[in-house]
Amino acid sequence: MAGIVAVPFVWKRAPETVSVLRRNLATILVQKGDLVVPVSASGIFVEKAKKLLASPSSGTVEEILVAPGALVKKGDVVFRLSNSRLDEQAQAARVAVEKASLDLKEAVLSGRIDAMAQSSRQKELERELAIESRERDALRPLMERGIISKLDMARADAKVAGLRSQIAEQADRATLADDLGASRIAIKEEALKQAKDNLAMAQDKVDELKVRSSVDGPVQDVFVELGQSVAPGEKLALVSSSNDLIAELKIPQNKAASIAHGDAATLYVLGRAVHGTVVRIDPKVRDDSVQVDVAPGEPLPFGVRAAQSLTGDIEGAPTSEALYVERSDGIVPFKESDLYLLSGNELHRHRVQFGALAGKYVEIRSGARPGDRFAVGLDHSLDDKATLVVAD
Repeated sequence: MAGIVAVPFVWKRAPETVSVLRRNLATILVQKGDLVVPVSASGIFVEKAKKLLASPSSGTVEEILVAPGALVKKGDVVFRLSNSRLDEQAQAARVAVEKASLDLKEAVLSGRIDAMAQSSRQKELERELAIESRERDALRPLMERGIISKLDMARADAKVAGLRSQIAEQADRATLADDLGASRIAIKEEALKQAKDNLAMAQDKVDELKVRSSVDGPVQDVFVELGQSVAPGEKLALVSSSNDLIAELKIPQNKAASIAHGDAATLYVLGRAVHGTVVRIDPKVRDDSVQVDVAPGEPLPFGVRAAQSLTGDIEGAPTSEALYVERSDGIVPFKESDLYLLSGNELHRHRVQFGALAGKYVEIRSGARPGDRFAVGLDHSLDDKATLVVAD
């Protein structure tokens, strides 16, 4: 009797089909065209300006009030120098001002006394004229009656006329005295002004011995020691301007052609975004990189100093024939993402390499063609499915 061989039956379960309703399906379209793709960069802040503090005159370093690395404000005294010759000149100028002031007071007082004397003489002559005029007028009836001679009357008239002439001459003398007094006072006032100007210049030179910072920022270096003699113009210290920082960014050489002066840029520092403008592009290439300087267009966050590291995006010229999609959840710039590509009534899992963020769009570097549509906003429970069906 022939043997019977039992053949086991294996039942294979059909793959489970997962459907997505078309009305619930949201997609993004792959587009092709000009796209302004920011050029990412990194770098540091540097001082746009540095101020060299120099000795205003010869002198001796009496006091050094800062050390390298210290922060100073504009107007802060950094050094105190001494110069006995300048001190003596300032003292002599003060004495000259005091003397000129006394000379002016004396000229003013002398002018008043002279004016009073001239006025007193004028009034005295006017009184004499009044008396002689009355006496002359009293003699006229007597002459007409023959009591006095015409000669006596003529003498009285001559005396009145003489007094009037003296009064006129006295008025001229008083005017001349006033003019001379005013001239003397003006000369003394000018002498006092010049003495004060000389004192101001001498005092300025003394005050300059207190060497002050002309900017806000850190002291980078101090070049002198306590007690050292310095010559006019000798450098004392170097101070950087922390209020005028500029960002030095490095970009790849192959991206430099798309960057131009005046391009907008965004700087990221201390958790904040600061808008700026490209102000310089280094024509030299170093280590396959090009340096681009960006000037902040708004105040920097508090605490930013020179050598502070930062990153940035520079909006260069539009990238011709770029592929891009609108940004959506699950799409991260410069990352790869698995998306579902819509093909007829099916969604196929597909890997896409994204590039830079450009406004509301994200650049596509690989994994897509113009006109492709990718599903977005799908439930994360579907992420492990290779294919989905779109149902009406």
